[in-house]
Amino acid sequence: MGNLFDALQNRGLAVGQLVLSKAGHDQGRVYLVVRVDRNFIDCVDGDYRPLDKPKHKRSSHVKPIGVLTGDWQAQLNGLNDAGQQNALIRTLIRTHTNWLGPQAIETPDPSEKPLTEQEEP
Repeated sequence: MGNLFDALQNRGLAVGQLVLSKAGHDQGRVYLVVRVDRNFIDCVDGDYRPLDKPKHKRSSHVKPIGVLTGDWQAQLNGLNDAGQQNALIRTLIRTHTNWLGPQAIETPDPSEKPLTEQEEP
């Protein structure tokens, strides 16, 4: 029962999930979740956010898109070099998200006008 409650508290996010950022300057970027807290997650992409400097992101600002299966954590822990670990993360993300296209990025609501088109008061 505790696991279900934890999952509900964390919006169903868990370590090993791939998430799509839906808010912030990194909108549209795919990350691997490496730590889950109550309202926040730490996620990496092996490129802009390496394993030693994860992105601390609000859970509500990401959208789950998949889960890594297999022994990816054992593979990651088996590598001693940080560069190799980040390369593995990039490879895992790329191989598990090759079905994503440019449409994966959530588009803004068409009823909302951009700031440049809004009427001045």
